[in-house]
Amino acid sequence: MEKDTAPTIHSPADILDIAVGVEAKLHTMLETFELPGARLYGVNCAARPVTEPNMCFLAQHPDVYELLDAPSSALARMFDAATIVTTGWAAPLGPDGTVEGAPSEHAQRRRVRLVVVVADHGVASVLRFADQPDDVVTDPGSATGSLAEAITRFWFDPPVNLPSNA
Repeated sequence: MEKDTAPTIHSPADILDIAVGVEAKLHTMLETFELPGARLYGVNCAARPVTEPNMCFLAQHPDVYELLDAPSSALARMFDAATIVTTGWAAPLGPDGTVEGAPSEHAQRRRVRLVVVVADHGVASVLRFADQPDDVVTDPGSATGSLAEAITRFWFDPPVNLPSNA
């Protein structure tokens, strides 16, 4: 007699947990807070502990927006999630929520590495400062602005089909 067994259901891990696991792995791989360009990784995380993501470097470009728009970057959609890694300068926000001038010229500027993970169930980010590399700041998907919009479009908008030259 065969036993009735319930099917195994693999629910996706929380996107913030995935982002924290990806960033922790990248922190062991990257010894710098000054990359020559934004990097794109494909991430497989289904049926794996979130602390052990399987990552594949896909591309790098000096401009994060051009990287996201590149047709070859669509390869990231073959994975469970995509990760964008950027480095740069950050500066404290003023009372109105903006930075006065360029962050790279601000008296209190800090080097930062930002890791953004996007999957079918959301977007989350983790950042780490060079002057406090043991501390991380997380965002469960509430970020706004041009990068947040570009990453959302990259993953959730349908791919663009280019006409063939037939």
